[in-house]
Amino acid sequence: MKQIKRLKSMLLLLLPAVLLILSACSGNNTGNTIATESPDATATPTEETSAPTEEPEPPAADLGGREIRISHWWDASPNGDSEADELARERIKKVEEKYNVKIKYLNTEYWSTTEKLSSSVMSNDPFAEIVRLPDGFIWGLMQGGFLTPLEDYLTDTRIAPDVVESMRFGGDHVYGLESWYNPNDTGVYYNKRIFKEAGLKDPQQLMDEDNWNWTTMLDAAKKLTVDNNGDGKADQYGLAGAHYVFSELLIASNGGIIYDEATKKVAFDSPESMEALNFLYGLYNEHKVVKKNEGNDWEDPAKYFAEGTIAMYPGGLWEIEGRLQDKMKDEWGYVYLPKGPQADTYLDPLGQTAAYVIPKGVKDADVIVKIWEELQDFDNWQENRRLWQENVLPDESSIANAMNDAGKVQRVFGGRFGGLGIKDQLDSVTGKFVKGEITPATGVAQVIGPAQAAAEKVLRGEQDKKDDKK
Repeated sequence: MKQIKRLKSMLLLLLPAVLLILSACSGNNTGNTIATESPDATATPTEETSAPTEEPEPPAADLGGREIRISHWWDASPNGDSEADELARERIKKVEEKYNVKIKYLNTEYWSTTEKLSSSVMSNDPFAEIVRLPDGFIWGLMQGGFLTPLEDYLTDTRIAPDVVESMRFGGDHVYGLESWYNPNDTGVYYNKRIFKEAGLKDPQQLMDEDNWNWTTMLDAAKKLTVDNNGDGKADQYGLAGAHYVFSELLIASNGGIIYDEATKKVAFDSPESMEALNFLYGLYNEHKVVKKNEGNDWEDPAKYFAEGTIAMYPGGLWEIEGRLQDKMKDEWGYVYLPKGPQADTYLDPLGQTAAYVIPKGVKDADVIVKIWEELQDFDNWQENRRLWQENVLPDESSIANAMNDAGKVQRVFGGRFGGLGIKDQLDSVTGKFVKGEITPATGVAQVIGPAQAAAEKVLRGEQDKKDDKK
C-alpha cells in the first residue's frame, strides 16, 4: 500500500494542464463547393437539412442534500494550494450542485476500517458511502457479504475495460472502483557510469535491440560484480534488492503468478514460477552477483544504488522521490523488467492494489458510482504523470519507458495476493534459500500447503492484523 499512497501523494502535487478536447464535425468536402447547392435536391426550404443534434443528457438524480462520506486511511481532503487541489475542489463543487449532495472526507484508522465497515453494515447503517481499502481487506469483506457488487453500474463508464476487470475479485463480481493504473510502475534502475566504464551495453541499449532478458541481465551482473580495491572481496555488485521483491518481480516477468484467482489456488509452484525462483537462487548462491543487505532489506538496496556501488536495482517508480532523487552520485536510467524465458513481452505485475468499495446497504449505489467517477481527474491524469516523470526521471528514454510510450509492457492484472497471507509463506523460504540453506523446491514444498490454508482463511472472512501497509 505504501506504493499506492506515495504515488497518490505525488500526483496531488503536480501542476496539471487542463486538456480541452475539441470535436470538429466534418462533411464530405473534398474542395470548394457552391454555396447555394443543396445536399438534397428534393428538399424544400422548410425541410430540416442540418445534422441531427445529440440528445440532451437526462437530469441527474437529486439526493436531497445528502452527505456523501468518502473514507481513506489518511486525510484525502484537497485543502492544499496546488492547482491539482484547486481542480479537485472545482469537481467537488460541480458534483455537489449536480446531485444536491455534500462531499465529506473521513480519515479512518487503517486497521479499524474493516471492523468499522462490517459492523456498520450489520447495523444497517454503513459508516461511509465510499471506502478506500487495500485488496487484502476486500477479499474477506466480499466473502462476508459486506460489499456491493458494482458491475451493473459500470456499463457506461470512463474507466478503461482492463481496469474494470482488474476489480473483478475472484473472477466473479466487480467490487472495486479505480480510475486508472500507471503503465509501468516497476522496472530496473541502472548506473550508466558503471556500464560505460566496463565497456558494456547498458539495459537501455539492450532493450532497444529487443535483447533485454534474464540472460543478458545475468551476463551484465556477473561482469559488473568486481573487486575494485584489490582486497579479494567484491566491492561493486551487479544487483541489489530484497529477496521478497525479487521473487515477485521475477515470477511476473516470466509469465508466472503467485495466486490464481480463477481457481482460488496458490500458484507459486507452477513451472513459470519455479523457474523464476530457481533463477533467484542462482543469482545469490551460484553467481553471487547480489550485494547482501546489512540489516534492512527494505532500505539498503536503494541506498547502495544511490551510492554508486550497484549496477542494477529492480524497484518501483515511487522510490525515486526520497530514496534516489537528490541522492544519486552518478547518471542513471530506468528500463522495463527483463523478459523471462517463458515471456513473449515485457511484463509489469499488479500483485497488490487498493480500490474504492461501496458497503452493502448504501442507498442509491448506482448514483454513488457516478458521483465517485465525476470526482476523478480522467482528463489530466496522463499529463499529470508525464509532468511528474519529467521532474524525477533523468532522460527521455526513461520517461518513455515509465509511460510505456512504445506499448511494450503488458500489465499483469491476474494473481493478486495482497492480504491473503500467501506471500508471507513464500517469503519465509526465499529468505532461507537466498542464503543457500535450502533449495527452492524444498522450500516451496514446505509452504505451499500453509499458503493455501492462509488464503482460504481470508476468503472465509477471517482477517489477521499482520498484513503490512505497503
